[in-house]
Amino acid sequence: MSFQLKRFSYSVVFTLFLLSQIVAQSTAQRPLSMNDFDTWRSLQGATISRDGKFVAYVMQPQDGDGELFVKNTAADAEWRNPRGYRPPTPPPDPSDPAATAAFQAQGRLLRPTFSADSKFLFFNIEPTKAEILKARKDKKRLDDFPKNALGIMDLANGQVTKIENVKNYQVPEDGAGFVAILKEAGKVEPAAPTAPAAGTPPTRPPAKKKDYGTELILHNLATGADRSFAEVLEYSFSKDAKSLVFAVASKKEETNGAFVITPQTGVAPLALLSGVGKYLKFTWDEKQTQLGFISDKDDATSTQPKFKVYHWARSTAVASEVVSVKTAGFRSEFVVSEKGSLQFSYDGSRLFLSNSPPPDLEPDPNNAIPDEERVMVDLWHWKDDYVQPMQRVRANADRDRSYRAVWHIKEQKFVQLADTTMENINPSSNGLYAIGFDDRPYRISSNYDPGFSDVYLVNTADSSRKLLRKGGQFGMSWSPDGKYAIYFDGKDWNSVSIPDGKVTNLTAKLNSKFAREDHDTPNAAPAYGIGSWTKDDKQVLIYDHFDIWQVNADGSGGKLLTNGRKDKTEFRYIRLNPDERFVEPGNTMLLRAESEETRDSGFYRVKLDGTPEKLLMDRKNFGTPTKAKDTDTLMLSASRFDTFPDVWVTNTSFNAPKKLSDGDAQRAPFNWGKSELINYKSEDGASLKGILIKPNNFDPKKKYPMMVYLYEIMSDTVNNFQHPGPGTSVNFSFYASNDYVIFMPDIVYKIGYPGKSALDCVVPGVDAVVKQGFINEKAIGIQGHSWGGYQIAYMVTKTNKFAAAAPGALVSNMFSAYNGIRWGTGLPRQFQYERTQSRIGANLWDATDKYMENSPLFAVKNVQTPILMLHNDNDDAVPWYQGIEFYLSLRRLGKEVYFFNYNGEFHGLRRRQNQKDYTRRMFEFFNHKLKGAPAPDWMQKGIPYLEREKEKEKYRQQAGNGIKK
Repeated sequence: MSFQLKRFSYSVVFTLFLLSQIVAQSTAQRPLSMNDFDTWRSLQGATISRDGKFVAYVMQPQDGDGELFVKNTAADAEWRNPRGYRPPTPPPDPSDPAATAAFQAQGRLLRPTFSADSKFLFFNIEPTKAEILKARKDKKRLDDFPKNALGIMDLANGQVTKIENVKNYQVPEDGAGFVAILKEAGKVEPAAPTAPAAGTPPTRPPAKKKDYGTELILHNLATGADRSFAEVLEYSFSKDAKSLVFAVASKKEETNGAFVITPQTGVAPLALLSGVGKYLKFTWDEKQTQLGFISDKDDATSTQPKFKVYHWARSTAVASEVVSVKTAGFRSEFVVSEKGSLQFSYDGSRLFLSNSPPPDLEPDPNNAIPDEERVMVDLWHWKDDYVQPMQRVRANADRDRSYRAVWHIKEQKFVQLADTTMENINPSSNGLYAIGFDDRPYRISSNYDPGFSDVYLVNTADSSRKLLRKGGQFGMSWSPDGKYAIYFDGKDWNSVSIPDGKVTNLTAKLNSKFAREDHDTPNAAPAYGIGSWTKDDKQVLIYDHFDIWQVNADGSGGKLLTNGRKDKTEFRYIRLNPDERFVEPGNTMLLRAESEETRDSGFYRVKLDGTPEKLLMDRKNFGTPTKAKDTDTLMLSASRFDTFPDVWVTNTSFNAPKKLSDGDAQRAPFNWGKSELINYKSEDGASLKGILIKPNNFDPKKKYPMMVYLYEIMSDTVNNFQHPGPGTSVNFSFYASNDYVIFMPDIVYKIGYPGKSALDCVVPGVDAVVKQGFINEKAIGIQGHSWGGYQIAYMVTKTNKFAAAAPGALVSNMFSAYNGIRWGTGLPRQFQYERTQSRIGANLWDATDKYMENSPLFAVKNVQTPILMLHNDNDDAVPWYQGIEFYLSLRRLGKEVYFFNYNGEFHGLRRRQNQKDYTRRMFEFFNHKLKGAPAPDWMQKGIPYLEREKEKEKYRQQAGNGIKK
């Protein structure tokens, strides 16, 4: 079979799959209801075995017990196992990157682990929802809640061994045969308080509660035999499974220590270091030949014990002390940090450690000032580096801050590298040099112009510093072997040769632009980024808008590796080996491709100095492939708005596709929707795109209500699947299923005119859809949150096109918002208006007219659109009073407005019961205004303060948000 035919067959498989889904859905389908949210399952934690023969993943409902699936990639064998319950986290708002990242992180936490020999699978088994609810009902202490278990599946037959009460476990990355399991502590009854004897003077309590270890089990997978080690607090497996190091933290403190065993021999543990004290931060080097850790063994009885750094070579019997406060060069103001990190240089020649000022002593309660005499006051000083709210948010991080130092292992030499004058350093792979960042000159100006630092080259042999760049904005990073540092200057990429510090512009003579061409905020445009380096630091792969450039690091030129600009296809390098440091000459590189015109995506392959070869392009959103470590089997997802992101496996030529999961079967009972791109022009004639979602049963002869959702650029998400679920914004799948057409326009901006820019992009897009003839022009709603909420608030003061609007967490008054605080970070909001998203481009006093013109508050008398608002009293991004100002102004002018504040909630709703409640009310609001449904009681009568509890119980029952009787 020719390669082209094989490639064709891959598309055919996907197409046939889609056709089968269409046929399956041709029977009567019903719309999604809110009762479907809890049981809807998302696929999380997908992983593939090293030999490529097995894939495991979890199907997790939004509010219920999950299930583990294990599939044989060659045969049809499938095993399942109950996975337990996780607190529900609904899919994030598509415009919220932070929420998206958190949701993805949740999936990573669920990921099972295969053994290195692909014979076993390890996975957490969490308590069931029923067990959790019963513990809550019984008002059990958190320590007495049901605990997680470990499941060990034998992949020869699917049988599962369950080990109860597991805190965590470790599986060696490269060695097989064993798993280390740390058990939860047994049930500990709280000690009854005892009264001191008469006349006993008060004593100071210990500074903090001591942490004691629990049972560590070394489980032999071949024999099933266990070895048990008591009171283990911390442990670490070497990658080859030939050493297991653990720290004992016992109530018999003289038995504490750092110990090592060789699992294969059964020999008793060898003490690397022992005695009263703590043993923490076991850290291996890359080759696993040596270990670092810290201990306060020699000072454990002090009020403020001082830690030392220890080093163990696996060829020796004991660990040796290498750094303490008495080490030559150790600064008197520092101690070895208990909270900082340890890290070997990549080549293992140097051990980087963390030092800090001694921690503050715990206050003596016997000398405490009575509350009635205590003064609590903040001083906002004009010369403070950070305003008081930032200081408060940063307090814990500042309290725990540490500064890097280095121990040169061969030279037996200690050097302090970082301190308060240079808090952050990034060492090269061999640790000879580090890049240091000093942001002190820019801390005050960062309130309105963030991101600047002075950048230095730090010699780790003597801590000397050489200024490389004054006021650098985009950071600086290392080449793999440390021969170069590289940075972007806002226009071009530059290399810095090490150690002489010579700067060479790498891209000025190349026929392309390396700053983002679509940048439309009033600050320097960022770069598209870099993909990788080649061997010996000879070349760097640099991205422009569409292509990859292969550029010589010494500045002697470069060549275009791809040709995506010709048809507006973006190419990006995929690192299939997570341990890869550079691209080897002759090796084939996998590239992800995505058309900017159609948003089709797929894959190409290319070699250095070669020509890209297409493997696959299709109208789907393909996830980043994961390669089986020891074979050429790839695991990836493929989705569209109407296709669940199921797991597929194929080979590196993409000519042997096989679908393994069947999450898409959930859609079969439901009327769903289909997405497409439309093209239109803004008021100023700019070419724009938008996403149009139509119901599955779309009839062009009907007149549909339309929901407009906006943020900034949306068209690149046209092939994204959205799980149905509650949240802060409209759920596209849910609304399309309930016979709404959804339109998501792209917005481009002119600096100084963010509100008008939105108006000039959104309204022409709406008009373009209306002209197609299937929209009820009197039934168009609009919804958006945060920046989307602001744009809606502005637009409804300029147009009556929308029959209903639901802006969330909006800014209404740019004057007061400019000097507001983002309470989540403590940052003053000035930067947002002068340099970033709000796009005014100047301060309040130099552009007063623009702040006035772009503030919806000052044109609120023009509003004719009924408004549903959401703004919560604990909003950590947009001050709550912005919503209050808008609401009170509308109310004062007699405008129809409903303002929801979920008590204690943040910028976006986080509690599921609140997400369900607001999703229901917003749907009722739009159904009434756009479909003529009866107005709910809360729209007619409001919710008096004294009636809140009754209303809460009513909606709890409607949402099914409780234990079914």
